[in-house]
Amino acid sequence: MLLELLDVLRYLLGFLVVIATAPVFLELVLALAGNLFGGMGGGSGQAAGGNELRLAVVVPAHNEEILVARAVESVKAQAATVPVYVVAHNCTDGTAMAAAEAGGLVLGLDDAGLRGKAAALRHGFAVAVGDGADVCLVLDADSVACDGWVAATRVAFGRGARATQCRYEQRAGEGRTADKGGRLRILAFRGMNVLRARGRAALGFSPGIFGSGFALSSTTLREVPFDGDGIVEDLEYHVRLVAAGMCVSWLDGARVYADLAPGGAAQADQQARWEGGRLAAAHEASSALVRAVLRGRWRALETLLDLWSLPLSRAVVLVVPGLALHGFRLYGAVCLLVTGGYLAGVIALGTEPGRDLLALIAAPMFVLRKVIQTGRMIRMAGRDAEWVRTKREQPQR
Repeated sequence: MLLELLDVLRYLLGFLVVIATAPVFLELVLALAGNLFGGMGGGSGQAAGGNELRLAVVVPAHNEEILVARAVESVKAQAATVPVYVVAHNCTDGTAMAAAEAGGLVLGLDDAGLRGKAAALRHGFAVAVGDGADVCLVLDADSVACDGWVAATRVAFGRGARATQCRYEQRAGEGRTADKGGRLRILAFRGMNVLRARGRAALGFSPGIFGSGFALSSTTLREVPFDGDGIVEDLEYHVRLVAAGMCVSWLDGARVYADLAPGGAAQADQQARWEGGRLAAAHEASSALVRAVLRGRWRALETLLDLWSLPLSRAVVLVVPGLALHGFRLYGAVCLLVTGGYLAGVIALGTEPGRDLLALIAAPMFVLRKVIQTGRMIRMAGRDAEWVRTKREQPQR
């Protein structure tokens, strides 16, 4: 009797592991298939006067005097006539002065009741569209826009795009080298924001919006207002776009970079807030996606799958013990094989595959830290969790 009960518990445990981990591994399979066999997605429709479109860049900034000038200058270097609106949001430092000296148009937003990046973006969008902008591009204050981002965005909207997202990656920073832990964070970021996005776009799904390097037309902003206030405002807005039947266009030939933030407790807290915010968004936004699927908007299925995907590190931790459970060994082996293919794909998209491969030596400690942070992540899933600015370092020029 006891053995039979243990068998039942074993199968129940294995079933729960499959339910919890299947979404993320299915996402990885789709991403790999899209990168290997699909064509890149792009703007739909006919080219229609792209050069006549009026573009504006919005830079949300909270106490970013160290990096904001570099962000503005990176845009001005490739599109001198495009206005760059810097929203100095509840700043107590020299952000406004630094932005103005770099050529930005500073919009002060001092209101203790308006907190979070979404509030700054709404203010910037309203001013830019009010000044006549047809398309609003978003660049974080800690990011650098590479040559071609503005031009590629203009072309995409000229062809009929409603929203775009370019490659958004992290780097160690000019003149700096990331340690193995930092390089693993860069790899994880590249996997989420590049490999998975490319795969989705190639298969006809919406690649996502990732906080920096995206753009929205004024028409899109009217039809789907940017009114979310969660920690993961970009994810929440993307869900609303997909639920409304829109598909973000992927710009594979353009990119923006953000310098890797210093590690430590502050960075761990920020990551926990982001993952907790995703958990809260999954709970709150799923019903809208289900309704979209029932109305025939099939792309929403993939977005729903992504929304309920566990972080890969935690999924792997759940799957590995499953290798010891009779009846679930094949599933576990396939999941680990998919993970290996995914890591290989992420490394292949980088410029230093040798260093990236060596960084995998630190993967066990990386995964262990993620597991330790699980309780913190769950606590951060509440809507009242705040976004806390991470420490910045002076860029080297």
